Amino acid sequence: MSFEIVLRWSVRVDRLNRRLNGMFVLLNYEYNAFVFYHARVILKPERAKDNPTLAFELDMTREDLLTKIARPFLEKQEFICGGVVAIPSRIQEVRFNKTQQSSRDLAPFINARRKSNNVVSYIPPEREVIWEGEDITRTILDEAHGRNAPGAVEQPKVKSDRVFVVHGHDEQAVDQTELLIRRFGLTPIILRDAPSEGRTVIENFEAHSDVGCAIVILTPDDVGGVDVEHLLPRSRQNVIWEWGYLVGKLGRSNVICLYKGRVEVPSDLHGLVTIHISDDVREKAEEIRRELRAAGYQIS
Repeated sequence: MSFEIVLRWSVRVDRLNRRLNGMFVLLNYEYNAFVFYHARVILKPERAKDNPTLAFELDMTREDLLTKIARPFLEKQEFICGGVVAIPSRIQEVRFNKTQQSSRDLAPFINARRKSNNVVSYIPPEREVIWEGEDITRTILDEAHGRNAPGAVEQPKVKSDRVFVVHGHDEQAVDQTELLIRRFGLTPIILRDAPSEGRTVIENFEAHSDVGCAIVILTPDDVGGVDVEHLLPRSRQNVIWEWGYLVGKLGRSNVICLYKGRVEVPSDLHGLVTIHISDDVREKAEEIRRELRAAGYQIS
């Protein structure tokens, strides 16, 4: 077998491993990072001989639960829950809860529990999701009431002075960026220097990403491409993933990308804040300072 064939298969296997690792990371994040909110509303029957009407709204965001159900309920306004119009005079009970999994993902566990307990039920398992997880009815109603309080003014958020640094294997670039951030009077957050406290890599990343801004350093630590004869320098794939995560969490204007040499920059990320750097990050200090000011930092 020729060296060329061995190289081609090696590249293909490496590419497959990366895809599988990427899928695992995304799935792990999906099942651990999100919270699903659910609501159940019981409506009094319109006629004495009828049964109460049960309305369910599942897999909402917290904001949707507050604005679409909790606030109208407190203001005695009509609202829609699971396709049912909830009239204030007919509302008998409301219940809110949250779970770490969606109703679709919880359904098999509910069915398995029914089977183990010899329970025969014709009620869709999704409807029992409202009894899973944590009851947050009082918490949500209190929060909605606080928003509705007369004269309530939303307090402006103070921008954190913490700047998260995402990097690859170029330790020199990381050290120079850290010194620059400190010179600006801000606090760099670098995972290599942070205690893991028994957390997984993803959990540790999430625990320290509560920041005001992020700087992502793309350095040519890897190679890749469709043509094995013309592989291009690229950053580590975990760096690209973390870049996208932080853009989604912090917003585009709060994430600065420093890219070194001829490292490949993903085409679908063009339009974000990018600064080309050489061997010394400090040569771009003024550009980085300008972007940090644009992100809301008062630095001299």
